[in-house]
Formats: sequence, structure tokens, C-alpha cells
Amino acid sequence: MTDTEEAETLISFDESGFTGPDLLNEDQPYFVYASHDLSTPAASEFLAKLKADFGLQGRELKATRLKKRRDWEELSNRICEISDRRSRVVTFDKRAALAGKFFEYFFEPVLAANSLAFYRIDFHRYMMNTILYLMRNSGADYSGLTSQMQAFMRSFDPADAPDIFNAKGQHSIEMERIQQFCLGYGAQIAAETNHLRPENDETGKWALDLTSSSLFSLLFQWWGHRHPRLRVLCDDSKPLAPMADFFDAWVGKDQSVPVTNGRTSGELRGNLVAPIEFGSSEDHPTIQLADLLAGMTADFCIRRADAPRGIQQWIRRNRMWSHSVEFDPELVRKGNPTVRVGRELLKELALRADRGDDPLDQIGPFIERTRSRFGA
Repeated sequence: MTDTEEAETLISFDESGFTGPDLLNEDQPYFVYASHDLSTPAASEFLAKLKADFGLQGRELKATRLKKRRDWEELSNRICEISDRRSRVVTFDKRAALAGKFFEYFFEPVLAANSLAFYRIDFHRYMMNTILYLMRNSGADYSGLTSQMQAFMRSFDPADAPDIFNAKGQHSIEMERIQQFCLGYGAQIAAETNHLRPENDETGKWALDLTSSSLFSLLFQWWGHRHPRLRVLCDDSKPLAPMADFFDAWVGKDQSVPVTNGRTSGELRGNLVAPIEFGSSEDHPTIQLADLLAGMTADFCIRRADAPRGIQQWIRRNRMWSHSVEFDPELVRKGNPTVRVGRELLKELALRADRGDDPLDQIGPFIERTRSRFGA
């Protein structure tokens, strides 16, 4: 595939750290999705020069091999230079993503009729960070509970998460309240997610995948705002196949769709010239370059301050911060008004679950009273 029209901009994507629905993988704790708008000729010329200048062998350059070299810092500086401000990446701490998806599939089904009230006060982010903190820092062993969280979100069968839907055991007060909520509203959670069971819906198999949400963010909240017509080339990806119909709806349409999280507003923009195309990094130099960007970013996620300085600076300029998912210590700090409101709201929801009450009855006034109480 080549860029045949100046009005069409090729956007190429690749990932690093893909482990499918296993977000508890210890060997690859981060997922990265990288994109850039360099053309096929530009990427091909850059890769050829990189090979010649550094004596690199083989048809395909892979970040997993290059970052083991002694000259990785110099190599990565060259990659940063060609792609700076021509790229966008999103990053996920996979355990943070799992905690976020826990809210999406356990709490959201119960709260959906008035979900904006919860998103407006960052309750979802409070929950994600609280669960992640418990996983890592509480001193208790939550490996069994987190494994069951993941198991349910792979099967959507409550039988795969008996301890989540059962308020038993000695846990922190936050975890006990989460269990109370899931026990009290377990039937509703099961009913609202039943359609996602793999035997019922192909997309349910990929509920824990991070690829499609990354592509959505990069396409419609970044590249669609910068280029009028997009041609999309992705590395071969099983999770994207069931989602293709959704992206096809953007073909040949210059769309702008307003979105809000209850606190801020924005818009989705995108005009695809054709359905998403798939290929390999071996055959497509632009995907090969995206692979280098993804691997370079993954190297930063692991090494942080020990990563080459050029990569650190490149990350600051090219990461899509608002759509990347990592632990935010501010959202577990006890004195933070958002955290204090979140704790009280979780307590209230757990009490309502115990009593069998409607979780949303007069919840708006309760939230406002609680915010006023804590000055949030």
C-alpha cells in the first residue's frame, strides 16, 4: 500500500506487551499502542539508513532486539528524532487497566442509568486507584480476588468469581464494601453482562483487550483532529477483527461527535477513506517503525528514570496522557476531598446493597451533600 493522494494521511499502528485477556501477566506488566503519520517512503528511507549507519542485519527491525544493544541510546535518539511530534502513544499499566475494567463491568451495569453523576466526581478513578493500591501496597494477599476479577471478565459467569460475589473473609474495609456491593447487586451484574459471554457475543472474548480502546482514542481524539482524511494500517490483530464494523461506520464520513465525562467536553473526529487495513511489520515499513516506537515506549515504562534521556523527553511530548492508564497516588491520599467523597459513596452503595435498596434513589442529592461536607 502506498500514499496515492496528498489529501489522504496514512496512520500506522503497532503494539508492545500484548497478552490478550491476561492483564495479570508478570513478565509483561505494560501495554503500549503506538502510532505515527510518516509516509511509506519516509519510513522506508529512515529504516534503510538506520540499518546502514548501525550495521543492523535482517529484513525487519524489532525493538525487542535493538534495546538489548549497547548503542540503544544512540539508536533510540535517531528514532525519537524522526518521529517527534509525528507520533502519539498510549500506555497502560495492565493491573491499573484491570482495576478500571472492574468498575466498568461490576459497578457500571448497576449505576448505568445515572452514570454521569459518578463519572463527574471521578468515582471511577477513585475505585480504580483504590483497587490497584490494595493489590500492591496493602500488605494483604489479594492475588486470589484479582484472579477472580479477571476470570469473571473473561467469562462473565459469576461462578468464576465466588469470592467477589460473597462478602466473606477478612479484608480491608474498602474491599469488604466492594464485595458487599457485588453480593447485593450480583443478579443485576450477571443479567446486564450476560450478553458478553463468549458463547453469546464474539466481542465478549476481548473484553479485557486494550487494543481497540487504544485505537479509538488515537484515531478519533488525536489524528482525526489533525488530518482531514485518514488511511489506517494496523499490525495484524485478532481483537480488532470483531470491532471492525464499528470503525467501518467512520468510512467516508467527516464526522464530529460531542463527548463528555460530566466534567469536561470534547469531540470525536474522524474521516476514514477505507476500512482498517491489516499487515505485518515485515511487509510494511510504517508498521515496523510503529513497532520501534511501541518498544521504545515500553522500555520507558519499565525503566522510567533509567531510560535514555532522549526517550524520556520524547514520551513527554508524544504520549496521549489523558488516555493512558497508570496509578495516581493522589487518588488514594486520605486527605484528598475526591478520595473522601469516594469512600463515603462506596460506603453508601454497600449499605444500599445490604438492604436491597435502589442504588440510584436520590443518589444525586447524596453526592452533592457529601461533596459539600468535604469541600470537594
